[in-house]
Amino acid sequence: MTGSPVPDRPWEGERVYVYGTVLYDRNEQLFRMWYMSRLGPGYRRRAPGLTEAHGDIVLYATSKDGIHWEKPSLDLHVFDGSRANNILFADAGFPSVLMDEKAAPPERYKMALWNWRESQFGYRMSHSADGLDWKAYLRNPGLVKNREVLEWITLARDPRTAEYVAFHRRWGEAVNDRKRRLIAVATSRDFQTWSGPDTIFRPDKTDDAWIQRAGQWTELYNMTGFGYGEQFLGLLSVFKVVKFTKLKAVSGANVSPWDGPIDVQLVHSRNGRDWERFEDRSPVIPRGSAGSFDAGCILSVASSPVIYNDEIWVYYTAINTTHGGPMPPKRITIGRAAWRLDGFVSLDAGSTGGVIETVPLDVAGTSLQINADASRGAVAVEVLSAAGEPLPGYALQDSNVIRSNGVRHLMTWKNESRLKAQGLVRLRFHLTNARLYSFRIK
Repeated sequence: MTGSPVPDRPWEGERVYVYGTVLYDRNEQLFRMWYMSRLGPGYRRRAPGLTEAHGDIVLYATSKDGIHWEKPSLDLHVFDGSRANNILFADAGFPSVLMDEKAAPPERYKMALWNWRESQFGYRMSHSADGLDWKAYLRNPGLVKNREVLEWITLARDPRTAEYVAFHRRWGEAVNDRKRRLIAVATSRDFQTWSGPDTIFRPDKTDDAWIQRAGQWTELYNMTGFGYGEQFLGLLSVFKVVKFTKLKAVSGANVSPWDGPIDVQLVHSRNGRDWERFEDRSPVIPRGSAGSFDAGCILSVASSPVIYNDEIWVYYTAINTTHGGPMPPKRITIGRAAWRLDGFVSLDAGSTGGVIETVPLDVAGTSLQINADASRGAVAVEVLSAAGEPLPGYALQDSNVIRSNGVRHLMTWKNESRLKAQGLVRLRFHLTNARLYSFRIK
């Protein structure tokens, strides 16, 4: 079956979420998506496996190009008397998947899955050789609901320690005398025993600066954290609660009491526990224009980005209305945002120029690759000693100037085609009408 990341199958109801994961399998040259739908009450007769009122189901899709998706028949769960559907789990949701190509084959894939059928609500930790046939670990659930709800987990690996990290939304902690959604983290060495959870993000005064009247506040709706280089980056969904309405229990009502827009901001951390936010909190994934599929909310972001063809792709759950809009016209679908490689942020210089100098770096390679857009200007590089003195042959006047746009410019000098310095050096970048995204020493 061919389809797109929209609810176009009867068993997907009126909404699909990438409260889940998209991975690119390089061996198979295939994009793989684990996503979900919330059918709501009234589907038990059509889907005999459903027992919980939310009607959560986990679904699976594949794609050759990351844009056009196929929803294969998995033959696992009955819907309307047939198993010809892509339902992977019933009575479960919020799947987060890690792929570890270095692990033993039976544990190449790992998943944290909210399982409504556990005696204590919590996340079932499972492993799989192919991403479809899952076996639970002996110790389950791994992350358990105690006095709070652990919602919407995304998994990551610490790029330095290889520790498993789970970021999730938590409820109940008061900020300025109001209980709000916050962001917490838990960690594990073996994927079964987890520490925490510990709160890592709370709304602050800057988040609440937009408030115009009583009964409005800001919540941190969820966060995807992932290893990038030797650090963590995060995509933080910020919910401006414009109003809260106590809704009467109406059969079939499909409205949330919390209403307002949700945007995504970029955050960063060296260790996954201590996080920093940028002074400029403008959205890194802006909402679309009025009437577009993502005009109201960027509700959630897939548990990891995909690096493909020198671009960063991030899949996200989009809503055409604000969070509390009625359904219909509210429609929940999946979108894709794209940046150049390392392109979340850049250091920019105008016509007057700018200079960027690194701290001392332990150089172990010979090739300096630069990701920069100098198509309207120039980038030159000096190599300095740890004390800040230009090394012979690597001074500014020796640098061959970059004047184009590319993610892997090879930096050379007039008499040197590679770095020969070893040990601690500094790099000094000279920019004019250019943007520097990143550099690598390989």
